[in-house]
Amino acid sequence: MTSAKYRIFLIPLVTVLIMASSVLAMLLFGYRNIEEVKEVFSNRIWIALLNAILTVAIFYFVVKWFNKKFDWNKNWALRFVLDAGLVIVHSYIGMTFIDLLFEFGLFGHDPKSASKEFLYIIPIAMDTLFLVLIELIMGMEEKDKLAIKIACLEKEQINTKYSALKEQLDHHFLFNNLSVLSSLIYEDVNKADHFIQDFASTYRYVLQINQRNLVSVEEELDFINNYLHLYKFRFEEGFEYKVNVKKKLDCQIPPLTLQLLVENAIKHNMVSRKHPLTLSIEAGDKCLIVKNTIQPKKEKEISTKKGQENLIEKYRLLGNRLPEFREETNEYIVIVPLLKKQDD
Repeated sequence: MTSAKYRIFLIPLVTVLIMASSVLAMLLFGYRNIEEVKEVFSNRIWIALLNAILTVAIFYFVVKWFNKKFDWNKNWALRFVLDAGLVIVHSYIGMTFIDLLFEFGLFGHDPKSASKEFLYIIPIAMDTLFLVLIELIMGMEEKDKLAIKIACLEKEQINTKYSALKEQLDHHFLFNNLSVLSSLIYEDVNKADHFIQDFASTYRYVLQINQRNLVSVEEELDFINNYLHLYKFRFEEGFEYKVNVKKKLDCQIPPLTLQLLVENAIKHNMVSRKHPLTLSIEAGDKCLIVKNTIQPKKEKEISTKKGQENLIEKYRLLGNRLPEFREETNEYIVIVPLLKKQDD
Protein backbone atom coordinates (compact mmCIF):
# COMPACT_ATOMS: atom_id res chain seq x y z
CA MET A 1 0.00 0.00 0.00
CA THR A 2 1.42 3.37 -1.04
CA SER A 3 2.11 5.71 1.86
CA ALA A 4 -0.15 8.78 1.95
CA LYS A 5 2.95 10.93 2.17
CA TYR A 6 4.05 9.89 -1.35
CA ARG A 7 0.59 9.50 -2.88
CA ILE A 8 0.79 13.01 -4.30
CA PHE A 9 3.67 12.09 -6.61
CA LEU A 10 1.39 9.69 -8.50
CA ILE A 11 0.02 12.78 -10.28
CA PRO A 12 2.85 12.79 -12.89
CA LEU A 13 1.84 9.24 -13.81
CA VAL A 14 -1.70 10.53 -14.39
CA THR A 15 -0.17 13.06 -16.79
CA VAL A 16 1.50 10.27 -18.76
CA LEU A 17 -1.79 8.32 -18.91
CA ILE A 18 -3.61 11.43 -20.19
CA MET A 19 -1.00 11.91 -22.91
CA ALA A 20 -1.12 8.23 -23.84
CA SER A 21 -4.92 8.37 -24.09
CA SER A 22 -4.70 11.47 -26.30
CA VAL A 23 -2.21 9.81 -28.65
CA LEU A 24 -4.36 6.68 -28.81
CA ALA A 25 -7.38 8.79 -29.70
CA MET A 26 -5.38 10.55 -32.43
CA LEU A 27 -4.46 7.19 -33.94
CA LEU A 28 -7.99 5.78 -33.74
CA PHE A 29 -9.61 8.81 -35.35
CA GLY A 30 -6.88 9.27 -37.97
CA TYR A 31 -5.57 12.63 -36.84
CA ARG A 32 -2.02 11.26 -36.67
CA ASN A 33 -0.17 8.37 -38.19
CA ILE A 34 2.20 6.04 -36.36
CA GLU A 35 5.32 7.89 -37.51
CA GLU A 36 4.05 11.22 -36.21
CA VAL A 37 3.09 9.65 -32.90
CA LYS A 38 6.59 8.20 -32.51
CA GLU A 39 8.06 11.64 -33.14
CA VAL A 40 5.77 13.27 -30.56
CA PHE A 41 6.61 10.64 -27.93
CA SER A 42 10.35 10.78 -28.51
CA ASN A 43 10.49 14.58 -28.44
CA ARG A 44 7.86 15.53 -25.87
CA ILE A 45 7.05 12.73 -23.40
CA TRP A 46 10.11 13.22 -21.19
CA ILE A 47 9.61 16.99 -21.19
CA ALA A 48 5.95 16.61 -20.15
CA LEU A 49 6.86 14.14 -17.42
CA LEU A 50 9.68 16.33 -16.08
CA ASN A 51 7.39 19.36 -16.13
CA ALA A 52 4.67 17.43 -14.25
CA ILE A 53 7.13 16.26 -11.57
CA LEU A 54 8.57 19.74 -11.07
CA THR A 55 5.10 21.31 -10.98
CA VAL A 56 3.81 18.82 -8.42
CA ALA A 57 6.93 19.20 -6.25
CA ILE A 58 6.75 23.01 -6.30
CA PHE A 59 2.99 23.10 -5.71
CA TYR A 60 3.24 20.51 -2.92
CA PHE A 61 5.68 22.52 -0.82
CA VAL A 62 4.01 25.87 -1.58
CA VAL A 63 0.54 24.54 -0.70
CA LYS A 64 1.95 22.95 2.46
CA TRP A 65 3.35 26.35 3.45
CA PHE A 66 0.04 28.04 2.56
CA ASN A 67 -1.80 25.55 4.81
CA LYS A 68 0.36 26.60 7.76
CA LYS A 69 0.23 30.36 7.18
CA PHE A 70 -3.11 30.92 5.41
CA ASP A 71 -5.60 28.24 6.41
CA TRP A 72 -8.70 27.91 4.20
CA ASN A 73 -10.95 27.94 7.28
CA LYS A 74 -9.54 31.25 8.55
CA ASN A 75 -9.36 33.29 5.33
CA TRP A 76 -10.74 31.50 2.27
CA ALA A 77 -10.81 34.63 0.06
CA LEU A 78 -7.10 35.36 0.55
CA ARG A 79 -6.28 31.68 0.08
CA PHE A 80 -8.24 31.58 -3.19
CA VAL A 81 -6.31 34.60 -4.49
CA LEU A 82 -2.98 33.03 -3.45
CA ASP A 83 -3.79 29.71 -5.15
CA ALA A 84 -4.93 31.46 -8.33
CA GLY A 85 -1.82 33.62 -8.30
CA LEU A 86 0.36 30.55 -7.88
CA VAL A 87 -1.17 28.92 -10.97
CA ILE A 88 -0.88 32.06 -13.13
CA VAL A 89 2.69 32.91 -12.10
CA HIS A 90 3.92 29.33 -12.48
CA SER A 91 2.23 28.96 -15.88
CA TYR A 92 3.64 32.26 -17.15
CA ILE A 93 7.18 31.43 -16.01
CA GLY A 94 6.94 27.94 -17.51
CA MET A 95 5.65 29.06 -20.92
CA THR A 96 8.12 31.95 -21.09
CA PHE A 97 10.90 29.44 -20.49
CA ILE A 98 9.55 27.16 -23.25
CA ASP A 99 9.31 30.13 -25.64
CA LEU A 100 12.98 30.83 -25.01
CA LEU A 101 13.83 27.20 -25.78
CA PHE A 102 11.94 27.49 -29.07
CA GLU A 103 13.82 30.68 -29.93
CA PHE A 104 17.14 28.95 -29.36
CA GLY A 105 15.98 26.07 -31.56
CA LEU A 106 16.09 23.43 -28.81
CA PHE A 107 12.51 22.35 -29.57
CA GLY A 108 12.82 22.63 -33.34
CA HIS A 109 10.49 25.09 -35.07
CA ASP A 110 8.34 27.58 -33.17
CA PRO A 111 4.68 26.54 -33.58
CA LYS A 112 3.52 29.83 -35.17
CA SER A 113 0.21 28.29 -36.18
CA ALA A 114 -0.88 28.14 -32.53
CA SER A 115 -1.87 31.42 -30.91
CA LYS A 116 -0.04 32.66 -27.80
CA GLU A 117 -3.34 32.72 -25.91
CA PHE A 118 -3.82 29.00 -26.62
CA LEU A 119 -0.27 28.20 -25.56
CA TYR A 120 -0.84 29.86 -22.17
CA ILE A 121 -4.37 28.56 -21.59
CA ILE A 122 -3.27 24.90 -21.71
CA PRO A 123 -0.58 25.26 -18.98
CA ILE A 124 -2.99 27.26 -16.80
CA ALA A 125 -5.62 24.53 -17.19
CA MET A 126 -3.08 21.78 -16.41
CA ASP A 127 -1.64 23.67 -13.44
CA THR A 128 -5.15 24.28 -12.10
CA LEU A 129 -5.87 20.56 -12.36
CA PHE A 130 -2.61 19.74 -10.55
CA LEU A 131 -3.36 22.27 -7.80
CA VAL A 132 -6.89 20.93 -7.26
CA LEU A 133 -5.57 17.35 -7.09
CA ILE A 134 -2.81 18.36 -4.67
CA GLU A 135 -5.26 20.26 -2.43
CA LEU A 136 -7.62 17.27 -2.51
CA ILE A 137 -4.90 14.73 -1.65
CA MET A 138 -3.47 16.92 1.14
CA GLY A 139 -7.00 17.43 2.50
CA MET A 140 -7.49 13.63 2.54
CA GLU A 141 -4.14 13.20 4.30
CA GLU A 142 -5.13 15.73 6.97
CA LYS A 143 -8.47 13.94 7.40
CA ASP A 144 -6.66 10.60 7.82
CA LYS A 145 -4.28 12.14 10.38
CA LEU A 146 -7.22 13.62 12.29
CA ALA A 147 -9.02 10.27 12.29
CA ILE A 148 -5.89 8.53 13.62
CA LYS A 149 -5.45 11.25 16.24
CA ILE A 150 -9.07 10.90 17.39
CA ALA A 151 -8.70 7.11 17.56
CA CYS A 152 -5.53 7.48 19.64
CA LEU A 153 -7.25 9.97 21.95
CA GLU A 154 -10.18 7.61 22.44
CA LYS A 155 -7.80 4.73 23.20
CA GLU A 156 -5.80 6.90 25.57
CA GLN A 157 -9.02 8.06 27.22
CA ILE A 158 -10.10 4.46 27.87
CA ASN A 159 -6.66 3.57 29.24
CA THR A 160 -6.61 6.68 31.42
CA LYS A 161 -10.05 5.99 32.86
CA TYR A 162 -9.11 2.41 33.69
CA SER A 163 -5.71 3.38 35.12
CA ALA A 164 -7.23 6.20 37.15
CA LEU A 165 -9.78 3.96 38.80
CA LYS A 166 -7.26 1.17 39.29
CA GLU A 167 -4.65 3.47 40.87
CA GLN A 168 -6.98 5.73 42.85
CA LEU A 169 -8.90 2.80 44.29
CA ASP A 170 -5.65 0.98 44.99
CA HIS A 171 -6.14 -1.18 48.07
CA HIS A 172 -2.92 0.12 49.72
CA PHE A 173 -4.09 3.71 49.47
CA LEU A 174 -7.52 2.72 50.77
CA PHE A 175 -6.06 0.66 53.63
CA ASN A 176 -3.66 3.43 54.73
CA ASN A 177 -6.42 6.04 54.83
CA LEU A 178 -8.81 3.77 56.69
CA SER A 179 -6.05 3.11 59.22
CA VAL A 180 -5.58 6.87 59.69
CA LEU A 181 -9.33 7.30 60.07
CA SER A 182 -9.48 4.53 62.66
CA SER A 183 -6.85 6.22 64.84
CA LEU A 184 -8.41 9.68 64.42
CA ILE A 185 -11.82 8.50 65.62
CA TYR A 186 -10.35 7.73 69.05
CA GLU A 187 -8.06 10.77 69.14
CA ASP A 188 -10.19 13.62 67.79
CA VAL A 189 -13.75 13.33 66.49
CA ASN A 190 -13.62 16.70 64.71
CA LYS A 191 -10.43 15.76 62.87
CA ALA A 192 -11.98 12.44 61.93
CA ASP A 193 -15.01 14.26 60.53
CA HIS A 194 -12.79 16.54 58.38
CA PHE A 195 -10.82 13.53 57.23
CA ILE A 196 -13.98 11.69 56.14
CA GLN A 197 -15.11 14.74 54.16
CA ASP A 198 -11.77 14.99 52.33
CA PHE A 199 -11.72 11.25 51.78
CA ALA A 200 -15.25 11.29 50.29
CA SER A 201 -14.47 14.33 48.09
CA THR A 202 -11.39 12.61 46.71
CA TYR A 203 -13.26 9.52 45.57
CA ARG A 204 -16.29 11.51 44.39
CA TYR A 205 -14.03 13.50 42.07
CA VAL A 206 -12.47 10.35 40.63
CA LEU A 207 -15.89 8.93 39.81
CA GLN A 208 -17.23 12.23 38.41
CA ILE A 209 -14.38 12.84 35.97
CA ASN A 210 -14.46 9.26 34.70
CA GLN A 211 -16.30 10.36 31.52
CA ARG A 212 -14.34 13.57 30.90
CA ASN A 213 -11.18 14.29 28.89
CA LEU A 214 -10.46 17.69 30.49
CA VAL A 215 -11.44 19.45 33.72
CA SER A 216 -11.16 23.05 34.83
CA VAL A 217 -8.07 24.05 36.78
CA GLU A 218 -10.29 25.03 39.72
CA GLU A 219 -11.80 21.54 39.89
CA GLU A 220 -8.37 19.90 39.75
CA LEU A 221 -7.02 22.24 42.45
CA ASP A 222 -10.00 21.57 44.73
CA PHE A 223 -9.39 17.86 44.32
CA ILE A 224 -5.65 18.07 44.92
CA ASN A 225 -6.18 20.14 48.08
CA ASN A 226 -8.34 17.35 49.50
CA TYR A 227 -5.86 14.75 48.27
CA LEU A 228 -2.90 16.53 49.88
CA HIS A 229 -4.89 16.97 53.08
CA LEU A 230 -5.25 13.19 53.32
CA TYR A 231 -1.46 12.82 53.16
CA LYS A 232 -1.08 15.56 55.74
CA PHE A 233 -3.32 13.61 58.10
CA ARG A 234 -1.27 10.51 57.43
CA PHE A 235 2.29 11.91 57.71
CA GLU A 236 1.58 14.93 59.95
CA GLU A 237 4.86 16.89 60.49
CA GLY A 238 6.63 14.68 57.96
CA PHE A 239 4.80 16.30 55.06
CA GLU A 240 4.37 19.99 54.21
CA TYR A 241 2.54 21.36 51.20
CA LYS A 242 1.47 24.71 49.79
CA VAL A 243 -0.96 25.43 46.94
CA ASN A 244 -0.26 29.01 45.92
CA VAL A 245 -2.69 29.68 43.06
CA LYS A 246 -4.59 32.83 44.01
CA LYS A 247 -5.79 34.11 40.62
CA LYS A 248 -8.62 32.44 38.72
CA LEU A 249 -7.24 30.43 35.83
CA ASP A 250 -9.81 30.14 33.04
CA CYS A 251 -8.11 27.06 31.61
CA GLN A 252 -8.35 23.28 31.60
CA ILE A 253 -6.09 20.36 32.41
CA PRO A 254 -6.25 16.58 31.94
CA PRO A 255 -7.86 15.11 35.07
CA LEU A 256 -5.64 13.57 37.78
CA THR A 257 -2.51 15.20 36.36
CA LEU A 258 -1.57 16.77 39.70
CA GLN A 259 -2.40 13.55 41.56
CA LEU A 260 0.15 11.69 39.45
CA LEU A 261 2.86 14.23 40.29
CA VAL A 262 2.05 14.21 44.02
CA GLU A 263 1.98 10.41 44.06
CA ASN A 264 5.40 10.25 42.34
CA ALA A 265 6.90 12.74 44.81
CA ILE A 266 5.78 10.68 47.80
CA LYS A 267 6.68 7.38 46.15
CA HIS A 268 10.33 8.28 45.46
CA ASN A 269 11.24 10.45 48.46
CA MET A 270 11.62 10.01 52.22
CA VAL A 271 8.75 11.35 54.30
CA SER A 272 9.58 11.72 58.00
CA ARG A 273 9.47 14.24 60.84
CA LYS A 274 13.24 14.48 60.77
CA HIS A 275 13.28 15.02 57.00
CA PRO A 276 9.87 16.45 56.05
CA LEU A 277 8.96 16.32 52.39
CA THR A 278 7.93 19.73 51.06
CA LEU A 279 5.70 20.10 48.03
CA SER A 280 4.31 23.23 46.38
CA ILE A 281 1.96 24.04 43.50
CA GLU A 282 1.97 27.55 42.04
CA ALA A 283 0.74 29.35 38.93
CA GLY A 284 3.14 30.27 36.13
CA ASP A 285 2.73 31.69 32.65
CA LYS A 286 -0.08 29.53 31.21
CA CYS A 287 1.10 26.64 33.35
CA LEU A 288 1.18 25.15 36.84
CA ILE A 289 4.56 24.60 38.49
CA VAL A 290 4.84 21.63 40.85
CA LYS A 291 7.95 21.42 43.04
CA ASN A 292 9.10 18.98 45.68
CA THR A 293 12.29 18.58 47.68
CA ILE A 294 14.60 15.78 46.57
CA GLN A 295 15.41 13.36 49.40
CA PRO A 296 15.61 9.86 47.87
CA LYS A 297 14.61 6.84 49.90
CA LYS A 298 17.39 4.56 51.12
CA GLU A 299 15.67 1.69 49.39
CA LYS A 300 14.77 3.19 46.06
CA GLU A 301 11.47 2.36 44.43
CA ILE A 302 11.74 0.84 40.96
CA SER A 303 10.62 3.58 38.56
CA THR A 304 9.13 2.60 35.19
CA LYS A 305 8.37 6.29 34.42
CA LYS A 306 5.15 4.98 32.91
CA GLY A 307 3.13 7.73 34.58
CA GLN A 308 5.30 10.49 33.10
CA GLU A 309 5.27 8.86 29.67
CA ASN A 310 1.46 8.59 29.73
CA LEU A 311 1.15 12.23 30.77
CA ILE A 312 3.49 13.39 27.97
CA GLU A 313 1.65 11.24 25.41
CA LYS A 314 -1.69 12.64 26.57
CA TYR A 315 -0.48 16.21 25.96
CA ARG A 316 1.04 15.21 22.62
CA LEU A 317 -2.29 13.77 21.48
CA LEU A 318 -4.04 16.95 22.58
CA GLY A 319 -1.62 18.89 20.36
CA ASN A 320 -0.38 21.05 23.19
CA ARG A 321 2.99 22.08 24.64
CA LEU A 322 4.46 19.11 26.50
CA PRO A 323 5.10 19.00 30.27
CA GLU A 324 8.68 19.65 31.37
CA PHE A 325 10.54 17.64 34.05
CA ARG A 326 13.82 18.86 35.53
CA GLU A 327 15.98 18.93 38.64
CA GLU A 328 17.41 22.15 40.12
CA THR A 329 19.73 21.98 43.17
CA ASN A 330 17.64 20.02 45.69
CA GLU A 331 14.26 20.42 43.99
CA TYR A 332 12.37 18.39 41.40
CA ILE A 333 10.29 20.67 39.19
CA VAL A 334 7.46 19.84 36.81
CA ILE A 335 5.91 22.46 34.53
CA VAL A 336 2.37 21.48 33.52
CA PRO A 337 0.95 23.46 30.54
CA LEU A 338 -2.66 24.64 30.78
CA LEU A 339 -5.05 24.27 27.89
CA LYS A 340 -7.52 26.81 26.55
CA LYS A 341 -11.04 26.25 27.73
CA GLN A 342 -13.12 24.19 25.30
CA ASP A 343 -16.15 21.93 25.25
CA ASP A 344 -15.22 18.60 26.81
